[in-house]
Amino acid sequence: MLWHLYYFSLQKRSFIGIAFDSGGVASGPMTATFLLALNQGAASQIQTADLLIDGFGVIAMVAMMPVLSISILGLIFKLKAKKESVIIE
Repeated sequence: MLWHLYYFSLQKRSFIGIAFDSGGVASGPMTATFLLALNQGAASQIQTADLLIDGFGVIAMVAMMPVLSISILGLIFKLKAKKESVIIE
């Protein structure tokens, strides 16, 4: 989905830099420590779960969500700006 947003330039260019800058802070020491411990506890209760694979997926989702949310915000901003320009004209 992120690739689609950037490849087709569905959002304003100024939001791309903001989105990638916000992704760097998402997996900080507090978030990563809390989520890895939570995931380890949950995976220990499931017989087929692998701690390494499932843990990496959780941290990857945490790191990707700020980028995705800012990208969607940029898309909404661009669509609203386009709608306002149609109304003005």
